[in-house]
Amino acid sequence: MDAQFTIVDVTGSTNDDLLEAGKQGAPHGTGLAARAQTAGRGRRGHKWDSTAGNLLLSIVLRPRVDPAKYSGLAAVSGLAVLEALEAQGLANEIGLKWPNDLVARGRKLGGILVEAARDNEGKPFAVCGIGVNVNYVPSEVPDGGLAAIGLSDLNENVPAVDVLLKEVYYTVVNAVDAWADLLDAMKENTGPLAPVHSEYISHLNWIGEHVIARSLAGDELARGVFQTVDDFGRACIETEDGLRSFHFEEASLRPLSE
Repeated sequence: MDAQFTIVDVTGSTNDDLLEAGKQGAPHGTGLAARAQTAGRGRRGHKWDSTAGNLLLSIVLRPRVDPAKYSGLAAVSGLAVLEALEAQGLANEIGLKWPNDLVARGRKLGGILVEAARDNEGKPFAVCGIGVNVNYVPSEVPDGGLAAIGLSDLNENVPAVDVLLKEVYYTVVNAVDAWADLLDAMKENTGPLAPVHSEYISHLNWIGEHVIARSLAGDELARGVFQTVDDFGRACIETEDGLRSFHFEEASLRPLSE
């Protein structure tokens, strides 16, 4: 099958649709966008408000890297979305929040959801789901989440969603291909973020600031200065007891000032 990019009016979840398509062998770069979703979701199973007017896109990715390094895809894709928005003159106030959100003015602009699976032949693949608020801003906020903001709140002139979709789609696929080539040329034990590490850190919010790391249940795990994210995607916080590192599956960060 040849990769194709399709836009539909409505579906349950573009990620669910492409996880199924991927299992059936859909090739690298297969893209599906929806004008609305009835069962959109974000990280940790949170509902993703998918009302019409926003960018809702998923892409099948089959990078030629060790599947254990798929954890780098969220950072690579987040940087690619920023690049695509910058190409449209829309990225002035936008940054990244560890591990997978786009933020502006202290609010959530978008999110990246990467889900890994294997197809019916046992070959690994991932589906990268991208949601960006464009013309509609959700009012409902998940527990502990940031309030939302949209591109139209940041810019007077925002291109049509279909224009943004195509820009984001091609930029993400090209970025993943470039990342895979660079990672393949590095040592086997190199962390998955190594090819994009400096660029990722330069766009990351709260570096050098006091933060609180909270567990998935909302319990405080640590507080201190957010020093960096290492090549393996772990947030590194300097606490009174020394440096502590947290994987994205065990913690989320909030600024201490909140």
